[in-house]
Amino acid sequence: MGGMRSRRVLHRRSRFLLLTLGLLLAACAGTTPPPAAITLNQTSAAWQKRQAALLAIVNFKLQGRLAERGLTGTRADLSWDQQSEHFDVRLSGPLGVGALLLSGTADAMTIRTKDGIAQTSDASDFMRHQLGWSLPVSQLRYWVLGLPAPDETPTLVIDDQGRTANLKQNGWQIDYAEYQTFDNLELPRKIDLADGTHSFRLVIDQWSDVRTDGA
Repeated sequence: MGGMRSRRVLHRRSRFLLLTLGLLLAACAGTTPPPAAITLNQTSAAWQKRQAALLAIVNFKLQGRLAERGLTGTRADLSWDQQSEHFDVRLSGPLGVGALLLSGTADAMTIRTKDGIAQTSDASDFMRHQLGWSLPVSQLRYWVLGLPAPDETPTLVIDDQGRTANLKQNGWQIDYAEYQTFDNLELPRKIDLADGTHSFRLVIDQWSDVRTDGA
């Protein structure tokens, strides 16, 4: 009798465990966590709305810091004033070469350093030859806002809030590590940039005078 009762108890426990396992499996099969990021070719109303808002920005100012993430680990203070197509970008103590001021547009720039003044249509080439490193200034105007530059099709990944998580463009990998809110718009705070030779981190401490073409 005791043996039969034990077998019946064991049988009921086995059925209970199987039923519980079946319910757990069914629950897992019906619950799929949302993806952390989606690619550009997927429809995203949040991205479309955000992209339109960022593209409308014509003027902005920012204050921040630029640091090389390599063996030297040197850094510079950064000031950027964008007025429509014209910009003034100042790096104070950039990577050990003193002050650097770039003024102009994507097609015609004036570069002032401790060694004098130069005119160029390609700031990246000038910086590469004169300073040993460079940043694509004309594209950076868009990247600092969290937008791809319009000159080349990017590989773009956005997060579930419609913000750029990372993008690849013109040989650069740009990762957006942190955002901050300014005037009800989320703008980048920490950006990592790498071109396979140099790696930089840009920290934007303050945004100001952000204006759109309808303002």
